[in-house]
Amino acid sequence: MNTLNNLNTVIAQLQQNAARIGITIAGLLVAIYAVKIMLDQDTSPAARAERWSHLKRVFLCAAIIAAAGAFVQLATSLGQML
Repeated sequence: MNTLNNLNTVIAQLQQNAARIGITIAGLLVAIYAVKIMLDQDTSPAARAERWSHLKRVFLCAAIIAAAGAFVQLATSLGQML
């Protein structure tokens, strides 16, 4: 029984750290893409539309990663309550 408790503790810690790493990577991805947009010199309307569509995709991915991180933390906290 002690082995299962230790395994559960290790898995819970890995899940919590994975969520933090995912959220950090999503933040870095948004920051890098924002810098890329600022450094781009193309001012044509098509290039602007393409940049904003890519930025929307990055924000969507960041939101999904943040939601997944929040879900993992919620599941871990509920698991600890049991």
